[in-house]
Amino acid sequence: MKKNGWGTTEMILISALLLLALIVSIFFISRLYGSFENVNSNKIYMDLETKMEDAARKYIKNNSIQVTSDFRINLDVLQNGNFIDDIKDNKGSLCDGYVIVSRINDNNYYKAYINCGEYKTANY
Repeated sequence: MKKNGWGTTEMILISALLLLALIVSIFFISRLYGSFENVNSNKIYMDLETKMEDAARKYIKNNSIQVTSDFRINLDVLQNGNFIDDIKDNKGSLCDGYVIVSRINDNNYYKAYINCGEYKTANY
């Protein structure tokens, strides 16, 4: 160190140490919260579940079905009625699934369950 302040060598060393600390911090934070790929792929599967729920709503409406208790609609039924196309994961593999329609307080509630190999809806 110089008498009058920091020299170039000291500033480079401090900058390198701060950069190393930043890189290590980013690594551990990303490990803590999961990778960005997992977040993105989960969104893809959630979008597929939403598409299935929308198709089930159309199926119930077009067939004038009165839901009085839990009602299961398989994906192949929705596909055969042209309410939804094949659903595929982010790798292009076909998924399977079904929608449970429940009647609560005079309202229909839809919950889709899909199995796409790597991803499976909880309680599938």
